[in-house]
Amino acid sequence: MSPDRCVLHLGLRRSPLEWRPEIDAAAQLGHAVYVHSDTGLGHLGLPDDRIAAFTRTEPAEDVAARALRQAQDGGHRPVAVLCWGDRYVDIAARVSQALGLRGPSVTAAAVCLDKAAQRRALEPHGLNPRRRTGTTAEELRAAVGEFGLPLIFKLAHSSGGRGSVVLDTDTEPDELMKLTSLNYEDSDAFLVEELVDGSEHSVSGLVHGNEVVILAVSDKYLAPGELRTTTTVVPSALTADQLERVHEAAERAVRAVGIETGGFHVDLRYAAEGPVVLEIGARLGGDLINSHLVPLATDGAADPYRSLVEALADGELPRPAPFVTTAAMHLLPAPADADLPALLSRLAEHPAVRVAAEWPSPEDEVVVVVTAQDPDTIPAILEDLRRRTGRQSPLTGGEGEILLRTGGEPAVISCPPAPQSV
Repeated sequence: MSPDRCVLHLGLRRSPLEWRPEIDAAAQLGHAVYVHSDTGLGHLGLPDDRIAAFTRTEPAEDVAARALRQAQDGGHRPVAVLCWGDRYVDIAARVSQALGLRGPSVTAAAVCLDKAAQRRALEPHGLNPRRRTGTTAEELRAAVGEFGLPLIFKLAHSSGGRGSVVLDTDTEPDELMKLTSLNYEDSDAFLVEELVDGSEHSVSGLVHGNEVVILAVSDKYLAPGELRTTTTVVPSALTADQLERVHEAAERAVRAVGIETGGFHVDLRYAAEGPVVLEIGARLGGDLINSHLVPLATDGAADPYRSLVEALADGELPRPAPFVTTAAMHLLPAPADADLPALLSRLAEHPAVRVAAEWPSPEDEVVVVVTAQDPDTIPAILEDLRRRTGRQSPLTGGEGEILLRTGGEPAVISCPPAPQSV
């Protein structure tokens, strides 16, 4: 490995649990690390000559030129550009193009940042739910009148559920349209889609040339009555036949939107008739799937961030690794008046816990990562950890119970989240 090579990271996720492993992966491969972001950089621990600020309104060519000068001044040459978060995908693609490096094309990045464009690309593949697009309250009312309720309102230029709402009889279209201000772009564009009844999953993988490598399929569980993920489990408990269909759907989706190089995630629901794609990202996904769950579940044999750097820098794709245990990420309620260090210490003392940390969230929450040889034990582990927060489970049966698909059979415990069943 040449010692003069460097990797440029654009943007930052809010939690160091997700950005630190990607930086570490590049450094462990022998690359110098540079980070340019539109958010605070002082907490990275990198020297000043390895960081820089940019704005998303800057021409990508200017960002690329500044990054190149900075790297050359440090005796390095860029070999890969990576980003955290969908709002950085476009500029990362443009910077990669300007520097002549591997990465998602500018065209593919544009499609992935526009959910309406994604739907058009997926239409020939039968992977879409029923949906309508629009930019006005009148078009929103028309979609509700055509499909009926319940429906999901999504921003066309957003990710991670930002601005997404389940429509019901109390929804006021004019008020809902105000959410379009959260679009990454100056746009009023939205989608209205049918609420697909099925279990939710995320597919993590890499692509280069004509080859797509799927690293993991995770099971995702949502907070009761919300679209927010609170539990993610790797590997998936779907059957072999279901996983085959999920793999096929994810690969078709990646090819349909034009991602030819780099990381991707495909979020979908498995309905009675098969997989329905929710969204596609031209980057590796979040929820600690790639930073923690996949490496833990494969006992270190798979490291998605390391493999992403290798794919971009050298065009090398990994082989999928077997899963030897089950790993789960779970968000736990933290009382507003809690002694946070003491709470995290109590959680970390549990023998199944691998990580207990603060979590940036609109709720008062902390995150735990657990592992278990027997996936059927995970619901009980999560319930035990919930008790350690000092909160009693408010759900003792019926509505809002958690349903984890383990070992092919459902296991019910009384704590959030509550996914849709297959």
